[in-house]
Amino acid sequence: MLPYRTVFENLKSESLLIARHFRCMPIAYYSTSERGKGDLFKYQKSLPSLPVPSLDHTLALYKKSIVPLYPLGNKDPSYQMYCEVIDRFKNSEGAALQKRLLNFAQGKRNWLSSIWDEYAYLGYREPVSPFVSYFFSHKDLNTAIGKDQLMKSAALSYQVLNFMSLIEQETLEPEYIKGSPFCMESFKWMFNNCRIPKLPTDVTVAVNSKENRFMIVISNGYIYKVYHHDPKTGERLSLKQLYENITGVYNDSHRKPQCMNPIGILTASNRDIWAANYKHLCDNPINKISLEQIQNASFVLCLDDNYPSTIAEKSVNCWYGNGYNRWFDTPVQIFVSRNASSGFLGEHSRMDGTPTLRMNDWIVKQISKMSTNDFLGDKQTSPQFIKLNFEIDSLTQTNIQKEIDTFRNVTQSLGINVWQFHGLGKEEIKTFGMSPDAFVQMLLQLAYYKYTGTVRPTYESASTRMYFKGRTETCRSVSEESVQFVRNWEDTTKSPTEKVASLRSAINAHIHYVKEASRGLGVDRHLLGLTQMLEEGEERPEMFENPMYSYSQHWYLSTSQLSSGEFNGYGWSPVVPEGFGLAYMINRHWLHINITAFKNNPLGLNPDYMAFYLTQSALELKDVLSKSTIKAKL
Repeated sequence: MLPYRTVFENLKSESLLIARHFRCMPIAYYSTSERGKGDLFKYQKSLPSLPVPSLDHTLALYKKSIVPLYPLGNKDPSYQMYCEVIDRFKNSEGAALQKRLLNFAQGKRNWLSSIWDEYAYLGYREPVSPFVSYFFSHKDLNTAIGKDQLMKSAALSYQVLNFMSLIEQETLEPEYIKGSPFCMESFKWMFNNCRIPKLPTDVTVAVNSKENRFMIVISNGYIYKVYHHDPKTGERLSLKQLYENITGVYNDSHRKPQCMNPIGILTASNRDIWAANYKHLCDNPINKISLEQIQNASFVLCLDDNYPSTIAEKSVNCWYGNGYNRWFDTPVQIFVSRNASSGFLGEHSRMDGTPTLRMNDWIVKQISKMSTNDFLGDKQTSPQFIKLNFEIDSLTQTNIQKEIDTFRNVTQSLGINVWQFHGLGKEEIKTFGMSPDAFVQMLLQLAYYKYTGTVRPTYESASTRMYFKGRTETCRSVSEESVQFVRNWEDTTKSPTEKVASLRSAINAHIHYVKEASRGLGVDRHLLGLTQMLEEGEERPEMFENPMYSYSQHWYLSTSQLSSGEFNGYGWSPVVPEGFGLAYMINRHWLHINITAFKNNPLGLNPDYMAFYLTQSALELKDVLSKSTIKAKL
């Protein structure tokens, strides 16, 4: 259960995008120009393999990362005792485990990929929504299409299909960072892909997109197979035809009462429970066929009957909605409400957010340029959709009602606050001579320190997509420098010059860790790999049994950046009971942070209070830095 982060900002034109990968990715430049078939994956063979860091490097960095988590820092007796344990590990079990890991990595272009997907996602048994999946909330469009649910649904679907075509034809341009290509492997998992519940771990299935030319539309709890290519001729349907199909689904579903046994709610279950219910459903051949149709579909569109108004309400609808008008196992799920509010939810097991953010940013740009004239054309002669049938026995009926209640209880336990701050964004932060992402990381540290009087382990992930099948590595945002910064800032005896100096030092330390992690030289993935090398019956080394080992990976602050002018929000849930989920956007002149937490948070933390301290921190930082910048110019 990991949150995610990607950055998208406009440059030059709507077809040139800047992206930063989940939670701390260096800038990458994108273009959707068609340069010829094969470009999308043409650099895959030349990408370097993910390295196995040296044991000395990882353990030294690990020691440094945990210093600020001890009350007395490196002078704390508990820290010094743990360092002795780490040193013994390096010269004994660690050396043996490192040798096994090197042997395991031999001949593999990415040793972590065979561990990570199952460890972090497919083997995780809590519900994917609201606990794992990530959402994007599209900005509102003040156009005729942007205010009409069915027209906007058709327009979004049409543009999704255009993006899908770029991937099929491999004409979507590959991504770069400073002239180096990024791995594009995850784009293969975007469409015609679905997660399937199994015991003890889930699996994913990807089918040939050119042999499955249909999408799934869910409306009023009913599930429909809707063709986007003519099933007889194979030709792509026009926008008008797609609109008529979606309208037909809407009308057909609303001639019926609300679905009393919505199968979709089962996808919101604990994965073990869903696996058992799924197996039972598949015992019926009609149900099995319908489930396979859902799994083979290009993507899912949900027509909602609600009217979310505030940004928070729209975010909640994107985050988990009502639970039953959804299919949470698909990596591309679009929804449009009665008031045409729209958004996206992504299942995370095989694909991080860069591809889907790129797609969502692009499709919102495209529909903003469309007009009702685009819907003109020849009238469709026959419907191109089929309602999928399920035979619901008494056991499944009982299970559906149980999951409806469970979903309601789970989602009601979560709180959200959407914080926005105007007049401080990427442009202003750059005038201070600071990295915008690192600046916001320190803003989060300061706000949390103001709120709680302490610092806690904080997660931000760096992209390792410079390597073949690279995904993420953890950036540990709390450092000795960040602790000194928050203490200085709250110390009334410190001068503005001292405060700014400590902020710059903290930002520099953060940037250094991000760079190391992006090179695959962080702490957490390597330590995970070492633990995976333990053989059955072997005793777990003392280093991994120390309370600090688990505490330092207990992400009280789970943070991630995504920036796009086409969104009014994105986010995910907290990853620990005591924690915050902090998804942020850094736009040109304003900041946006989606704050989530459990209402029964063991520490009593509240998203509304965190928002208050974010405002206080932002005002103070902006005031002091602005005066410092002006003084420096003078």
